[in-house]
Amino acid sequence: MKKLAFVALVVVVVVISGCSSFVIKPVFQVKDREEPVRYQVPYNVFPDNLLFLGLGDSLTVGIGDELKKDGYVGRIRDEFLTSEQIDRVELINTAKRGRRSDQLLTLLSSGSLDKEIQEASHIFLSIGGNDVMKVIKRDLFSLQLEAFEEERELYETRYYHILDYIRAINPQAPIVALGLYNPFSLISVESQEVESIVVDWNTSMEATLGDFQSTCFVPVQDLFYTNANLVYHTDFFHPNGQGYDLIANRMLRTMESCGFIEQSDGELYVNGG
Repeated sequence: MKKLAFVALVVVVVVISGCSSFVIKPVFQVKDREEPVRYQVPYNVFPDNLLFLGLGDSLTVGIGDELKKDGYVGRIRDEFLTSEQIDRVELINTAKRGRRSDQLLTLLSSGSLDKEIQEASHIFLSIGGNDVMKVIKRDLFSLQLEAFEEERELYETRYYHILDYIRAINPQAPIVALGLYNPFSLISVESQEVESIVVDWNTSMEATLGDFQSTCFVPVQDLFYTNANLVYHTDFFHPNGQGYDLIANRMLRTMESCGFIEQSDGELYVNGG
């Protein structure tokens, strides 16, 4: 068994993330930011009103967004609303801070979100980060790579059932799923073990999404590496407003590459999946 070398790093981060009053002045240089993509939605693509459904954990909640724009989902909604042809985009956000994949699957299986899932025009999902943190908190002083691999296999099964449940109720709505990032790179760029774990989990997530129609995996790991773009909230774990700007912009660009958005004759069309 391989014991991980970042125990002290994890201890520091867990302590920092639990102390809301702890403040560290940024020491990184701000890199040039990508200009946000502006989308214009033609009238004949969608009805006047859309419904965005948020599922998952704190990233979909928008924790850390000091600008109070509802995180990445709210920013995507705002981009859609720049179109004169879209009258309203309703946002139902059922995500919850700290939620793991087993808890989301239990929630879905209860049937309490069936109506929202059925009526959604777009479904935004972030889940998995707290599954990783569960291993870290449980085995804080004896972390083993094998523990993360075992948990990843369980996560992959749960993730499949989450997607399968959604698709059984709503076969058409695009499912846009956010990948994981490594917040520990903020403290040390030497945390290659954590980086490798995140890569493995993202690979599993993307492969599982590939088993279903109208799904799109959005990678964000590179956006948060070493905090080079100053994208963290003061808890140094969640994104800040700028971080959510980057996520939303990446998500819109990825939706285009997944075919949910397409350009034709200078116009950008949003497809329904």
